[in-house]
Amino acid sequence: MKTIAKSEPDRLMTLDQAVWVDPVRMSGTPCFRGSRLPVQQLFDWLADGVSLDEFVREFQIDREAVVTVLRYAGSSICASPASLPDDQRPDVSA
Repeated sequence: MKTIAKSEPDRLMTLDQAVWVDPVRMSGTPCFRGSRLPVQQLFDWLADGVSLDEFVREFQIDREAVVTVLRYAGSSICASPASLPDDQRPDVSA
């Protein structure tokens, strides 16, 4: 499991600390730990233009967990874009 640095240099949060998945709860949908809020909700809200602060405030989710999810998603995408199928690769020509 990758470890993502928190805002305080001496503290770390892992993805396991930020997210839980249980096949018998929420049909196995990844949710923020300690809640039934699907991680997908974060990406949907951000795509709709909602600020990170508003998301955290609205759902009362630990900001560090949200940042951990975003950093993990970003590092996963940036780690190997060449391995994505051609139709899913980001257009970086602009």
